[in-house]
Amino acid sequence: TPHALSKVRANPGSFSRVGGTFHRRAGVVPHPATAFTSRRPLRPSSQIMRGSVSSSDSTEAQSRVPTLHVFYTMAGGRGHAADALARSPQRESNALASKTLRDLGMLEGRPEQPQEPVWPSVSVFAAHGPRRDVFDPTTSTSLASIRSAQWAHIDASLTRMQEAQRRWAKLTGDERVAIVMEITENIRHNTESLANLLTLEIGKVPSESVGELVEIFEVAQSIEARAAECGGDQTHVTRQYNSKDSTRRELGWYGEERSLPLGIVGKVTAFNFPYAPFGWGALPALATGNGVVWKPHPDAVLSAMAMTRVVDTVLEKRGFSGLVCCIDIVDKNLVERMWTDPRVGMWEATGGEKMGVALLQAVAPSMTRTLLELGGNNAVVVHSDADVTQAVESCLFGTTGTAGQRCTSTRVVYCHEAVYDDFERRMVEGYNTRVRIGDPLTPGVNVGPVFHAGRVAAFEAGVSRCLRQGSELLCGGSVLGGNFVEPTLLRAPGFNHIATESELFSPVAHLVRYKEGEIDRVVADINRTGYGLSGGVFTADAALFDDIVTRVRVGILNLNYGSSGAEAG
Repeated sequence: TPHALSKVRANPGSFSRVGGTFHRRAGVVPHPATAFTSRRPLRPSSQIMRGSVSSSDSTEAQSRVPTLHVFYTMAGGRGHAADALARSPQRESNALASKTLRDLGMLEGRPEQPQEPVWPSVSVFAAHGPRRDVFDPTTSTSLASIRSAQWAHIDASLTRMQEAQRRWAKLTGDERVAIVMEITENIRHNTESLANLLTLEIGKVPSESVGELVEIFEVAQSIEARAAECGGDQTHVTRQYNSKDSTRRELGWYGEERSLPLGIVGKVTAFNFPYAPFGWGALPALATGNGVVWKPHPDAVLSAMAMTRVVDTVLEKRGFSGLVCCIDIVDKNLVERMWTDPRVGMWEATGGEKMGVALLQAVAPSMTRTLLELGGNNAVVVHSDADVTQAVESCLFGTTGTAGQRCTSTRVVYCHEAVYDDFERRMVEGYNTRVRIGDPLTPGVNVGPVFHAGRVAAFEAGVSRCLRQGSELLCGGSVLGGNFVEPTLLRAPGFNHIATESELFSPVAHLVRYKEGEIDRVVADINRTGYGLSGGVFTADAALFDDIVTRVRVGILNLNYGSSGAEAG
């Protein structure tokens, strides 16, 4: 079953410590103007899950979806994000959404809008009842209309999954891993359509949407390499041992250990990353003999539904349809009821801390296993001997990527006074000239919208609160209209600043200057916010990194790499 790892990552020429051993690791620092640059809508795959379309059909469909060549730079470059909103009807997001859903075998051929996805048996929704719309955050237009599940639908789905899982667990580990690799290939085959849908529903630039799917492929590679650890069927003995007691040995006593599946593993995903975290948990759970019930964020349900459809296409051919199921629930009482259902042996959840606390409280009486990957006030340290160019590249990506809506986004940068002025100057210049805000389907855009109007309000309130608390505005800070905001860089007055104490899940970051000999204070300032998810240290001093990594309370600490991103291993 999935498990958490604390690891460090380094760039070429740097050293990292994993398991007590130094090693070099090849890697590339993301470059906001290249690796983090959007492109046109991805061309849907010519071979689709139900039938096929010709290349001429694809070309014609793309020609009907105009791309807005408009973006906004904070230094007053070409275009303005508000223009993108004003011209949003030209984008025809519904046309692209309809074609994408149809290519994935999820759309009935009816002309009315908003389009209503069909309900595959592996995606649980109500057949009747009030509708709710799923919106495109870029244009604020409806992508699809859905009805959320009621308990009767959830109960039937779990019962069906139990039956499939019992048969699935009887396969050998090698057989299950082989089917997991088939699933991965089908995801790869549908990469373009899945990525298109994610960009429409979440507002990510296409390169980031594809990046989520690449993480699934990396997890699959890991599973294939570690297939021997996935166990066999339920009669497979992983270890046998004799008793140390002579009397028991004479009686022929011996012990056995068997690796048994948990049964059904639940997966909760957040709005900002539905695909990759699903892959982190679902693929290992399947390989080790479990079924997977997926509860996506209510506003990222189309992408989850599409992914489930792609997965089930393979499982259905093998006779295990329903082993993976996506359930849309908006009623909190139903969510808690599902969390506490005894048929689910473990919950793996990605999201905010409030959700994590609620889940733990719900399952505490039954002591159901949990594995939580939550937020963190992620910090980066730039020491006096750091490569400032490298640090700026990573921190630009870390603070602005996904419009600051990553669980590993950089929130605070502690910079040594010897390089602080140069680092700050370059960061401000990067924000003003290289951060391009607008429609994520526009070539050149690398920052799309925040997820919804609630995130805009949280951004505006958060920036105002930081300024009242003594932060100094370096650049950004404005709401641009619709769901677009300016990524914001602030200067903190020093350590123990109240504004750097908690995570603001928006594109807002602070810079903190520290002096020689103050690394202890830097570590203490990072740790005062509680346990963090990710962090980074830029330095040429392996001993300094070793000192920090043993004391800072984070799950992932990168050497000469920013906080943004996690890694399959």
